[in-house]
Amino acid sequence: MRILFLFCHLPILNTNNGLFVQLINEFGKHGHHICVSAKGQGIKKTQLVKENGIDVLRIKSHDFTGVSSNVKKALAYQEYAIKQRYYTKRYFKNESFDLIISHSLPPELAYIVGGLKSYFKCPFYLIQSDYTWQDAVGFGYFSADNLVARYYQYWEKRMIKQADFIGCPTKGNFSFVKRYYPFVKDETFDLLPFWLNELNVTPNYDLKKEMGLEGKFVVVYGGSVGAAQRVDHAIELADECKDKEDIVFVILGRGPMLPQIKQMAKERNLSNVVFKEFLPQNQYLRFLATCDVGIIMLNEKTAIPNFPSKAISYLNMRVPILAALDYVTDFGSFLSENQAGQWAFSDKIQDLKRKLLDYYNYSDFREQIKENGYKLYKSQLTTEHAYQTIMNKVTKR
Repeated sequence: MRILFLFCHLPILNTNNGLFVQLINEFGKHGHHICVSAKGQGIKKTQLVKENGIDVLRIKSHDFTGVSSNVKKALAYQEYAIKQRYYTKRYFKNESFDLIISHSLPPELAYIVGGLKSYFKCPFYLIQSDYTWQDAVGFGYFSADNLVARYYQYWEKRMIKQADFIGCPTKGNFSFVKRYYPFVKDETFDLLPFWLNELNVTPNYDLKKEMGLEGKFVVVYGGSVGAAQRVDHAIELADECKDKEDIVFVILGRGPMLPQIKQMAKERNLSNVVFKEFLPQNQYLRFLATCDVGIIMLNEKTAIPNFPSKAISYLNMRVPILAALDYVTDFGSFLSENQAGQWAFSDKIQDLKRKLLDYYNYSDFREQIKENGYKLYKSQLTTEHAYQTIMNKVTKR
């Protein structure tokens, strides 16, 4: 097949880092003719380059990441949408495509897809996993009938309407999309869990020793520390577990809520919480491989069904999962059905404590969860599986 991938944020394909880079390279590995259109970073002009043997159009446009002004960010997205639609037609005008694949963020991609789908006369597979305005409404930033919300509703609806196929990470996402866009036919949906190339990592016990964690039962959180994560619940859980002297919580990440989280731990005099803001990716994974439990934290007020992508590395590396989840996501059911992890609602600290102590007290149970999690990864969460899922859907058309 001849496939055009459209993205805003996309690392260099040679790195093979990130969900979409790995997916694109997987399609290339299977012999498909691939072209990619994405924003360039630090480039002087829009240019067509080769990355990992694939034609990639890198578009020069103003940055929309690391921009403090929401107005400037919105304008940058709009500028990019106009440029990507124009330059993709210009540089790939002699190409023909059988399929366009893109991601749901930002919704302004609807403008790009609309023009290119018509120009190349081919179907569109939408990977629908992010929703711009629903969480903002859920967190109380603005109401559903606010002008900003209505702006994103307009573009999101256009994106959904244009999709011939919609891949979602959980079945709960099907219902969520149908709730807002009931015109979508059931056969349009495709169950497409997130994916990850297999990680072959050697545990770094020397780093664990350097961090003063030798002989400890390590519970790790790695990722952003923001309002969407509610890492403060992890501090509350650590407070509840402080009588177990060998249980240590490691918070590894950065974010706007980190100073508040550190202050919270300090005020409670918690000696069982260790903060480390950064580790290079390889070192992080080697440290993760030594940990006893990996925690996932989601704000209980989250309005959309999430599939936490960090769970895949936990499952791949046989790190038992303790997931603190919101009341909307069905990711907990996914774990339970596969006996691949423990979960509780994010604001139910005693429930989280009980599930954590199950891991702590019963090593045989912990080992079984490790193996079940790895089997789940191998059967449903590899990049090869994602590739086959998409191909099975689009070739049945």
